[in-house]
Amino acid sequence: MPLPFRGGVAFGHAVEHKMETAQSKIQPFTPAQLVLLMRQGFGAECVPVVKPGDRVLAGQVVGVPPQGEGNRPVFAAPVHCGVSGTVRAVEPRPSATGESLAVVVDSDGKGEAAPSLLTANSRDGVRALMKEAGLIGMGGAGFPTFLKYETNKPIRYVLVNGAECEPYLTCDHRLMVEQPDQVLAGAKALRLAADEAQVMICVEENKPDAIAMLEDAVRGQDGISVVRLPVKYPQGGERQLIKAVLGREVPAGGLPADCGVIVTNVGTTVALADALRGRPLTHRVVTVSGRVAKPANLYVPIGTRLSELLEYCGGATGDARYLWIAGGPMTGAALPSLEVPVIKGTTGLVVLDRMENQESNCIRCGGCARVCPSSLLPFAIDAAVIGGDMAACVDYRADQCISCGCCSYICPAKRHLAHRVTMARSAFRENRIKRA
Repeated sequence: MPLPFRGGVAFGHAVEHKMETAQSKIQPFTPAQLVLLMRQGFGAECVPVVKPGDRVLAGQVVGVPPQGEGNRPVFAAPVHCGVSGTVRAVEPRPSATGESLAVVVDSDGKGEAAPSLLTANSRDGVRALMKEAGLIGMGGAGFPTFLKYETNKPIRYVLVNGAECEPYLTCDHRLMVEQPDQVLAGAKALRLAADEAQVMICVEENKPDAIAMLEDAVRGQDGISVVRLPVKYPQGGERQLIKAVLGREVPAGGLPADCGVIVTNVGTTVALADALRGRPLTHRVVTVSGRVAKPANLYVPIGTRLSELLEYCGGATGDARYLWIAGGPMTGAALPSLEVPVIKGTTGLVVLDRMENQESNCIRCGGCARVCPSSLLPFAIDAAVIGGDMAACVDYRADQCISCGCCSYICPAKRHLAHRVTMARSAFRENRIKRA
């Protein structure tokens, strides 16, 4: 029986805005040009292995992780091209977080494929395939998948994360409805990679069609089951999912493997099933929703510019000033331009009316603390950051923030709490402040 995790919020149907695309079947879309960023998520920027004028094939590697120092792991996965064509340029291009070196490829429309990946039928073989296929966490985090499974900790459970609790997004939902057999194939491979751990496919109850399809697919399968979860945000956070399904707490500063668990996004699970059939990670499903003429779920090559997705969906509606978000409105990144391309972790493009939220003084209601899944005091961290007292954020454990945005969402004073808590957390990562 799923257990409640601390904090979080319940949106309800009107706020979730999932109905716009929940029944929208996945449509393929391939642009004439790809912009393949060499930094695809968490970790290092890859090194291009092609140059302008080179011909490339669909599935060919165009970027490889940099060489690590000593035995330290490199947090990156290779980048593959999703079309055949010619390399136009290798140059910096805009990304959701600034700028990254990119390989720009003009498609020839032929889709000529590179040689297939090697098959995998053993634990080490699946782990090697994860690395070769360029798999990362496709729910947004972007952590290389093979590194999760190359742990020396005993793993008892693998949770396939199909919660998809973020408003507007339905890309994972449609994958589960339309490709349950692929979810199962990937889940079997994850079980093998984790030394026959129990696999639980975790889905919120607001996706009954996905649950029905998956329960039918896993019926009679050893070690694989479907878990129904109550609807609550951020149910899809690793720590919250583990708490809800298993009642286990990930230790502060630790990883899920420390309590015998690995969490893998359902999109990554399907990508692993594709890799087993010889195809590296070159495509993903992206939800385009919000102030959009024709909201949709699109199956696109990595490197497709978001401007082309919006145009394909009929453009934005109305005359308002728009806020473009890569991902969902709670955890996504506001974009300076729609020329940013899709990366492996791009779950959606959400178009919203740009509203100026005027902050007022904190009224000490404590709402932000009540909904914080990490048991933090966002109002106190907010005050410390404004006052320039970053050292105080150590005592307030700002490094434990998961950037879910619940604090800002609930705040009646419209404080920019999530932004400032994230600033404090980033200071930890950049070693500007340290624990005593």
